[in-house]
Amino acid sequence: MKFVFNGFVVDCEAEPWRSEGVRIAFYSAPGTGKSYTVAACVVEPFLEQGGTVVIFEPRSEWHTLRERYSVITVGGPFKDVPLAVDQARVYADAIVEHGVSMVFDFSETEDKDLVRFAAELLARLYTLQNVRRRPLLIFFEEMAEYAPLRTTGRTVEPWVYDRMKSRIVKIATQGRPLGFNLAFTSQRPAQLDFTVRMMANLSLYGKFHPRDLSDLREVLKSYDAPVKPEQCVNMPKGCWLAISAGEAKLITITAKRKTTHGADTPTLRTVAPIPEVAKAAVEELAAAIGKALEKQRQEESELEKAKQRIRELEAKLSEAQKKIERLKTALAVKETIKVEVKPAEVRIPAELKLSEAVELQPKLPNVIESLDADARQVWALLRQKPGKYKAELMAAFGWGRRRLNRALRVLQNRRLLKVQGRKLYAAEPIV
Repeated sequence: MKFVFNGFVVDCEAEPWRSEGVRIAFYSAPGTGKSYTVAACVVEPFLEQGGTVVIFEPRSEWHTLRERYSVITVGGPFKDVPLAVDQARVYADAIVEHGVSMVFDFSETEDKDLVRFAAELLARLYTLQNVRRRPLLIFFEEMAEYAPLRTTGRTVEPWVYDRMKSRIVKIATQGRPLGFNLAFTSQRPAQLDFTVRMMANLSLYGKFHPRDLSDLREVLKSYDAPVKPEQCVNMPKGCWLAISAGEAKLITITAKRKTTHGADTPTLRTVAPIPEVAKAAVEELAAAIGKALEKQRQEESELEKAKQRIRELEAKLSEAQKKIERLKTALAVKETIKVEVKPAEVRIPAELKLSEAVELQPKLPNVIESLDADARQVWALLRQKPGKYKAELMAAFGWGRRRLNRALRVLQNRRLLKVQGRKLYAAEPIV
């Protein structure tokens, strides 16, 4: 593979590209020809030499590649096949197994779906390339959308961006022997993750806004550059500062695209037809996506039914457990109430009358029986299981705090309750 930038040649068979692989970054302000230059010098030459291209774009610009090449547009207003964000595996299989080049148009996709889908697609491509090793170019239009320096204020969780960055770095650092090549654009280098930015072994700087010169100034400190950072403020269109392999030099790129530039034709009335060689791939991919989506809908339906059944069973189990606890409490109270209290032996003085002696007999059962039902249940449970807390009693009987306190006051008034700290004990009736 060779990429020519008007005298500056990137030859994959020569150093340092042979050892490091191709990782090209384009930095320039909006409207300065980044996308056009990438298409003319990188994407179209890669397709011409038989490579497979995967493009991630936030706007609908790259669909025009199919005027000349077998490229499928996924999603967006010019789609050949729909974008199913949960089916990254299907697209990856078609890319690697059949060599189908794809443009993923995320103009109608939420940010959270965009980043997750791209991360999953890269992971699957990396796995498949371990076996197939097809020449593959991954191009990100506006890389800061996928690997931003800061994630504050974005709708996507930071860990999703971290996963995406790790996939990009893995492809950049370990993907060369697997056939991976990487290219990306960014309007402002300062907005891009530093690690991802350092992965580029060829960086081209175009026209910059004065506020971004501090970042460029830091880069140029390490090079004997033929240009000062301030000159990039008025850099003519087509002029680039190329930094690679320890050198920096000015180059002028005049290469022309072989296909229409999508960014220059927002009112395009007709769309180029799909080449014959790509029709079969489109039909096969559309069928695979349809089957995958139908399978997903069926699985989601079955899963929802299973979840509903689980919720019903959990509700029944909870009710059964409550009933068991109520029965255990009732049984404990019943067994306690049945305990017979033996009358105490009392010696009656001879001088007392029989009627007076009868009155001295203890009335222990009657003391308990005279309590109301709530107080009697509490006393019985505390007698059987002393040292309970109020919370345990409320849970055992299913009462509120007010009802329990009312029963405890009755027991305290009859001196049938002892309190030690926060623990409660049943007191024996006083004869």
